[in-house]
Amino acid sequence: MFNTLESFDTKLSADSVEWCPIENFRDVFVCGTYQLTEADTDDEQELTQRLGKIYLFRVQNGRLNLLHSYEGAAVLDMKWAHTRICNKILLGIVTSKGILEIHELVDEWNPSLELIKKVQVEDSENSLSLSLDWSMGNAFDYNCEVNIVVSTSLGSICVFRLTNEGVEKLRTFECHEYEAWISAFDYWDSNIIYSGADDCKFKSFDIRVDTPLMMSKTHWAGVTSIHCNPRQQRSLASGSYDEYLRLWDTRKMRFPLSETNLFGGVWRLKWNPFDGKHLLAACMYGGFRIVDCENFERPQILAEYNEHSSISYGCDWSFLNSEELAQRELHYDLDRQVALVGTCSFYDHLLNLSIIDFSQ
Repeated sequence: MFNTLESFDTKLSADSVEWCPIENFRDVFVCGTYQLTEADTDDEQELTQRLGKIYLFRVQNGRLNLLHSYEGAAVLDMKWAHTRICNKILLGIVTSKGILEIHELVDEWNPSLELIKKVQVEDSENSLSLSLDWSMGNAFDYNCEVNIVVSTSLGSICVFRLTNEGVEKLRTFECHEYEAWISAFDYWDSNIIYSGADDCKFKSFDIRVDTPLMMSKTHWAGVTSIHCNPRQQRSLASGSYDEYLRLWDTRKMRFPLSETNLFGGVWRLKWNPFDGKHLLAACMYGGFRIVDCENFERPQILAEYNEHSSISYGCDWSFLNSEELAQRELHYDLDRQVALVGTCSFYDHLLNLSIIDFSQ
């Protein structure tokens, strides 16, 4: 079902892949990296540094083309805004220095990223920013204001508002005892956010209220991934170090609708942007999986992808449809239902571009 088209050595350990969802730029994506290095200080004590690099690619004429690369702090997570904000294509990035960065994709003919705003998420210099999400998942008109949620290594969840004037912190939830690995918006109600952490707790909040709406201890280990389905209302997926995918109906969050063993710690979950029925899962030491979730009570693993020899961390679907993929010479049989995905892994610093053939 997976057909590897091309591989790229990211040099530093790769942990994040995100495809641009904006029309005319859906062949553009980014890959982020995270590298721990040790340097000697003047007193000969070892100092740990977290370094990172962001690669900006475009897929053209059947090839993976590197447009630019940017060095900086280690990248923990990245997300594109799903619509233009004030007519700008924006990418949010959170880093090991506890910074939320907003980059704009500029220059239609030779795209590059330009840093336009950044903000310290927490006051502590020891805080890492671990994940982020935008308060939209569907193609609505958000004018010039949108919210962003960021989770931190201190266990907090911070909500920001992006405006023309800058980035304003709306509020902070001190909601977890250990690292809050993941935070996510409900794309059908932007007042609702979800969080998961190393304390094994899965929570939901209304950003207008101080106390949690829900707290679940269903996960047996740290909660690492949450993704609201942008195509099916009331549909939510969560993943954990306990290796299980859990599917939820957001109207009744006491228990999940199903629990499916993916045979690897579930670091990332991404809904198929076209049908909202398939999940792409990064399963750490278990490789990558495609899961058919049309029946929420009985999900089925359709395919495994084990071409990475290290921890499977980053994955995402391209927003290019089958016809657009054929135009870019990435496949040639228009009778087949196919999708393009990017996957990346850590210690082998490997980025792969693959076609998924649903007809097989």
